[in-house]
Amino acid sequence: MVVSDFHVFIRDSLQHIDLMKKEHPELPILILGHSMGGAISILTASERPSEFSGLLLISPLVVASPEVATPIKVFAAKVLNFVLPNLSLGSIDPNAISRNKKEMEAYTSDPLVYHGGLKVSFVIQLMNAIARIERALPKLTLPILVLHGSSDKLCDIKGSYLLMDTVQSQDKTLKVYEEAYHALHKELPEVSTSVFTEILTWIGQKVSAAGETSHT
Repeated sequence: MVVSDFHVFIRDSLQHIDLMKKEHPELPILILGHSMGGAISILTASERPSEFSGLLLISPLVVASPEVATPIKVFAAKVLNFVLPNLSLGSIDPNAISRNKKEMEAYTSDPLVYHGGLKVSFVIQLMNAIARIERALPKLTLPILVLHGSSDKLCDIKGSYLLMDTVQSQDKTLKVYEEAYHALHKELPEVSTSVFTEILTWIGQKVSAAGETSHT
């Protein structure tokens, strides 16, 4: 949970995309991100907007939580970053992940999930990423699908509304799942099933459209 610059994640994403393009040059490229992965996907797409046929976001990190990003807390985090960059600011509450108890238990017991506290230096990088997203959104014109739960306590749904109001895309859709929490793809079965159906249907439409474009 220590990274010198948030752009490391964008760099790695672009490297992977370049590898996939070499292996499958005939296929359109779509990118999907959840939570912080949503922030990474937005910034990755903004680096090479013409390369992507679509951007899919599940509960994306677009804005900072108002309770977390108060002016005093932001100032304190910046000061601490110089003095105690590895200081823990508290961990994610697993109860905020999903209403599905089995998925919550799987998250809690997964050894590949970091369960420690968010370090000051990492929080600073998240704040930097949010500032970059704010500048990137008005330039996005590619097709976008956003899925968000109305009761998400980890990534404020206001960010998804802001995204929809700011991007220049003509093809943009926001679907809100009432009372759903953060990890929509690991929510109650009726929610997660709907989420995967929405994603597969949307991807199918974009792939078909990209295929038609390449043949004209």
